[in-house]
Amino acid sequence: MSKHLLSAFAADDPGLFAQLLGASDDVAEAIAVLSDIPDGLEGEVVARLTPEAADRLLNELPDPVVIGWLGTCTASTGRRLLSRINRERADRLVAGISNRSIRRNLRHMADYPPGSIGEHVQTGVIAVKESARVGDIGDAIKQWKGDPESPVVILREDSTVAGVLDLMAFLKNHDQGAVAADFLVPIKPVYAEAAQSSLHDRAEWARLTILPVVDHDGQSVGYISRSTFERAHGTVGEGSLLLETGVELSKQFFEFMVYVLVLLFDRRVQR
Repeated sequence: MSKHLLSAFAADDPGLFAQLLGASDDVAEAIAVLSDIPDGLEGEVVARLTPEAADRLLNELPDPVVIGWLGTCTASTGRRLLSRINRERADRLVAGISNRSIRRNLRHMADYPPGSIGEHVQTGVIAVKESARVGDIGDAIKQWKGDPESPVVILREDSTVAGVLDLMAFLKNHDQGAVAADFLVPIKPVYAEAAQSSLHDRAEWARLTILPVVDHDGQSVGYISRSTFERAHGTVGEGSLLLETGVELSKQFFEFMVYVLVLLFDRRVQR
């Protein structure tokens, strides 16, 4: 299979790619295959290997290679990778990550036990205070360089999470004196330490595909999407596939809206 086809296959279905990769006992061949897929995908694939296959592979890889993967994959993928490595080496690998934010997040997530919401939390949210003005909210969205799926979280003045921004209401707003609290969708805290099963009956899923996650002090630690939650429980069916399609469309819509915001605010500034 050509390098281009390998890359497309790994990007389209890293789970199936990992399943086929793990079926071989030839570790050298597996490492060679991984070297032919784009940077950033290696960790996503290895994290989906069975523990036994991942252990065989990771034991043959030098620390700098694994550190590179940890620095480019998502936080939840990084945690899965670290869970397949003994604690002494895992601590050494995390310490070797140059990005301070990624290093801190992985250390923080390592404290959450298997089966907790924190095990699958995605880090990185756009955070604004309740008192933030329309212009400040727009600037925060425009300047965001992270995952387009990340929610806009509204914080109280003590920095605890109050809820998320109603993006549609925000975009329809014409009052420049409005503040973030005017577009608040309040959410009951989703604690990282809580069991994942507590997410099953969350009423917010009827309206939202992403919920912000907080620590025991109510401070933001990231978010969890419904598709991520369902994948963790192996419950992805037809309805979930439709939901994931909706999430993907939402991400594209968000990117489009950021573009619209840039135009709107630039015009307001010119006036």
